[in-house]
Amino acid sequence: MKFHRPTRKIPVVPIIPLIDIMAILLIYFAVEYDPKEKRNVLNIELALAQGSATVQVERPAAVLAIAKGGEVTLDATRISDGLLVEYLKVFKQNSPNRKLELEPDKGIALERFIEIQNALIEAGFNPKDVPSRVRLNNAK
Repeated sequence: MKFHRPTRKIPVVPIIPLIDIMAILLIYFAVEYDPKEKRNVLNIELALAQGSATVQVERPAAVLAIAKGGEVTLDATRISDGLLVEYLKVFKQNSPNRKLELEPDKGIALERFIEIQNALIEAGFNPKDVPSRVRLNNAK
């Protein structure tokens, strides 16, 4: 005996419009995605040389010179990389009353200047007490 079964109609899902909607959503999220990654930043307050007054000094001071290539000399002694802090500590211990002046070259990289400032702090100097030598435009 055969029973009559009604034929079930298979529901039709329109695939093409769904693909279009998915493509639009993919483009939207790809454009709007802004990866938030953690990064280290350093707040730097640079002195404005235009507004600062220069002071002429006559007393002798040791010179910490930074060349354009990044080489550092303390007076006439060239200091190897990594030994600057030790040199500055010995300098401060041997002559505590002698002042130190910084003489950066014109083309020095900012990263190198920050390394020198960190070395001064680590050696026990206050960077505000270490003035920078400048060359005025009218001086020859």
